[in-house]
Amino acid sequence: MKYIWDGMKVNGVKVPPPHERILKIMLSPEIGNIDKCTVLFSIINPGNGTGSHTHSSDEIMYVASGRGNGKVGNETMELREDIVVFAPKDVDHYIQNTGTETLKLICFYVPPLKPAGYFEKAISKAKKYFKNTVSTFQYQKSS
Repeated sequence: MKYIWDGMKVNGVKVPPPHERILKIMLSPEIGNIDKCTVLFSIINPGNGTGSHTHSSDEIMYVASGRGNGKVGNETMELREDIVVFAPKDVDHYIQNTGTETLKLICFYVPPLKPAGYFEKAISKAKKYFKNTVSTFQYQKSS
């Protein structure tokens, strides 16, 4: 069984301007390595951001590196390493890289995101990496 993966080796999808960033799916029901959430890396270069958006799932974002600002609902915040941001489902939010280094987020979606748009494309790209790891790891769904 395999439980540890190298995020640097996972293929991602590049979201084009004006909300340019790289999305890398690490865990998802579609990949077959988890069933209760989606986990992805969002890699945002200086000056770029997510744009204002919502999800049909709760999103928890952990700032792994970089600096920026963000807004969830009416609350704005400065972002730096080790900040956690919670965006409840259907609540408008955005993240903007205002620093000079790459802003790296680890994003958790509960329940899992439904594959659509760039998330669906990122899943397809990630499957190229996981095809050699998930086949030896059959996720044991809890009852």
